[in-house]
Amino acid sequence: MSSTAGTESADRQRQREQRRASTPGSTASRLPTAPRRRRPAVAALAALLVVGGALVAGVLAVRMDERQPVIQVSQDVGVGQKITTADLTETRVAGDLPGLVPKARAGEVVGLFAKVAMSKGQLLDKSMLTRQGPLQAGKAAVGIVLAVGRTPADGLASGDLVQLVRIGQGSTPPAIIGQATVLAVSKNDDSSSTLGDRSSNAVQTATVLIDQTDIQAVTDASGNNKIAVALLQHGASLEGR
Repeated sequence: MSSTAGTESADRQRQREQRRASTPGSTASRLPTAPRRRRPAVAALAALLVVGGALVAGVLAVRMDERQPVIQVSQDVGVGQKITTADLTETRVAGDLPGLVPKARAGEVVGLFAKVAMSKGQLLDKSMLTRQGPLQAGKAAVGIVLAVGRTPADGLASGDLVQLVRIGQGSTPPAIIGQATVLAVSKNDDSSSTLGDRSSNAVQTATVLIDQTDIQAVTDASGNNKIAVALLQHGASLEGR
């Protein structure tokens, strides 16, 4: 009887061991797990990147706030031209650049004159302006007609300093009339000229600033289609003219 009980006890013991062995995860649960390795350098680097990004964003925001509104030329302005509100627009620049006209003082430049020719998009500088118009004592603005081939190949522009020449004919030699500053230039006109020699079809008109003593010579040469110009300097200033 006792032997039978011992056999049954041994069987039950083996069955319990088999059930424990067949249970999923039972062996894995008893295996020791390796502790996680901490990486303080990686964590510190990540923190630095976050802080650095925040600082860069802050600096950019501050610099954007520091950009100052200044006046910009909204369209081409010829030398000697009177400044109007239509010639001005606003833009923003970084820092305080000496000479530029701040937006708050835009009204002070309206009514002044362009000392030099200005291009669209150019920042307006105080040195580009003058209170005196081009028609000062001893000066005159005169319109001239220029036939094709009697100007530089790339044409004329406002602010150009030129030499006016009367073209010779026959026994009459050419003669220098004097210097002039180009105030305005029209586009080429392909219509036939009714002045003097009609062999040239394309003509261009220009307004030039000359000495009053040259008025008669310039108008006579232009009226008889006997005038030509030689370019002396691009972008001349009215100052001293």
